[in-house]
Amino acid sequence: MAKITPGNRVYLYQLLSRELGVNRQTLLPRAEEALVADGLAPADLGCADMRELCEQLPEFIKLTVFKKGYVYATVLACEEYDRALERTQDAGDKAAASGKPWKRKRGAKALKPVRPRHIEPPAKKDEKDEKDGDAVVEAVVPDGTEAAGGAAPAEVAAHEGEPTSSVGEAPEAAPEPEAEAAPEPGAAHAEEGPAEVAPSDVAPSGEEASGTDVDGPGAPVEPGHEPPISFTITYVPEAPSPDAIALPDVAPRVRSDLPRDFHADIRCSDEQLSLLYQVLPPNVDPLTVLEEDFRAARSTGALEGTRSNVSFALRYLQADGATPVRVTLRRSVRPVAGKRWALTEVEAGAAEEVGLEGLSAAARGPWSAFAEAAPDGVDPLRALTSTVALGPWDEALSALAALAAPEPWGEGLAVLRDCLTMTVARIVSEGKVAVSPDGAAASFDTGLLTGDGAPIYALLSPLEGDIPWQLAEFSTAGAGEPALYLTALAEAAFDRSVPAPDFSGAALVMRCPRAATPAYDPVSDRTVLLVPDGGSALALLPTESGYERIATLSLSDGYACARVVSAELPAWLRG
Repeated sequence: MAKITPGNRVYLYQLLSRELGVNRQTLLPRAEEALVADGLAPADLGCADMRELCEQLPEFIKLTVFKKGYVYATVLACEEYDRALERTQDAGDKAAASGKPWKRKRGAKALKPVRPRHIEPPAKKDEKDEKDGDAVVEAVVPDGTEAAGGAAPAEVAAHEGEPTSSVGEAPEAAPEPEAEAAPEPGAAHAEEGPAEVAPSDVAPSGEEASGTDVDGPGAPVEPGHEPPISFTITYVPEAPSPDAIALPDVAPRVRSDLPRDFHADIRCSDEQLSLLYQVLPPNVDPLTVLEEDFRAARSTGALEGTRSNVSFALRYLQADGATPVRVTLRRSVRPVAGKRWALTEVEAGAAEEVGLEGLSAAARGPWSAFAEAAPDGVDPLRALTSTVALGPWDEALSALAALAAPEPWGEGLAVLRDCLTMTVARIVSEGKVAVSPDGAAASFDTGLLTGDGAPIYALLSPLEGDIPWQLAEFSTAGAGEPALYLTALAEAAFDRSVPAPDFSGAALVMRCPRAATPAYDPVSDRTVLLVPDGGSALALLPTESGYERIATLSLSDGYACARVVSAELPAWLRG
């Protein structure tokens, strides 16, 4: 039976939120590793395993079970526990500042973290050691008399008139009593003080009762001493069947204390904003960049820091062209002008190293060449992160790849990531997110198939805040129409009757029109035709006057943009 006190719950919340992060889906074994690294185990809290322990903490842990048995744990924000941890930290800081850390303010007891007591599992005795111990006992008992009922060697020697000191080290080799000390009944209130009643071992019977005391095995009874009343409680839980185990019905939540709107929730000092205005391009609004990139970091689990300090990367690179610009937000205990958070630091390098054009943006994906051709177009990544909170990329992609038919998704499943991002952009533009009549669920077709040819859907649950949906799981049971990309023959294959610019692979596509392959331009939300051109992929847009050159992509970028439309790609693009 679980034995988790309120103080234990606050301690576990503090530990798991620090080690796993908040609102980040993590494999259940990783959560158990964090517990073991802190010197604890589920058994210390009366739970058989980590899953049972998480089920006992529904107020801040959500379990998600995917197909094939993958179990993920998500630490949810708990305002009550956050306030308790803040009070504990503030009290410690005030005591340290006063120089009298032992002094505490009297009053009602407040909730505070209490570390569970670690219980060492009983050591298993080696069978050889037990046999050696028996041999020692037999050697000191005269006339071959054996200890009846497993009595301690000291007791046998006392009955035979032998001094107990003659057996020496024999008690250490003898088997210990089977009964183990039960957990203290007062452990459930460990933070309130020591337990009133101390448990003891099972009282011996027969000859052992005359020579042992309930306080410990083999201890002599003092004359006139009356042993205290003691008891042992043994609980044998019934193992539930797999069908009886149900996950707690916890509504998905995001940290309510995180800012949702930079204009309304964050204090931005003139110093930090001035630095951003100096280094970003002249036509860029720093507050818009902060708001959009913070939303993207929340959606993909890219926030770093603690409960009171959060940092994330912006889309721009510092002057070295490799290090992203990072900003840090800090939460104050008391709100200032109704805002608890403030922009406290901007890591953008030296402003004097930046030219008049400002810092350059980092490559956002394989659609970067399309973005250069249409700088005012849509950013598919922002379209995704403003619609669905995926959680950490690696966990979402691993779950999707495990369900989909095997494909060469590239290092770190990069191609799958780009395909999912562009698919969501197209699905949103076509309005094909299928929402249930009551608004309690939604889903969309990912465009991928399982090995058996079944379509794969992303199942969504509603989420409070500026991101309306949260990814629940990928499944073959869902609703929604697949995205539509092809609307004309000139987009599906090369039409020799349509005028086209010169390119090095013209001879190939003239003889094999299907060597040209359609691809999706998510920036302008249109379909283009890719043809080989000098080791690159040339994007042609069908128009009324003929094919128009739009952009030149690398083969890897062209592969990702074409894979969104179809899995059947020409050999020259597969490399």
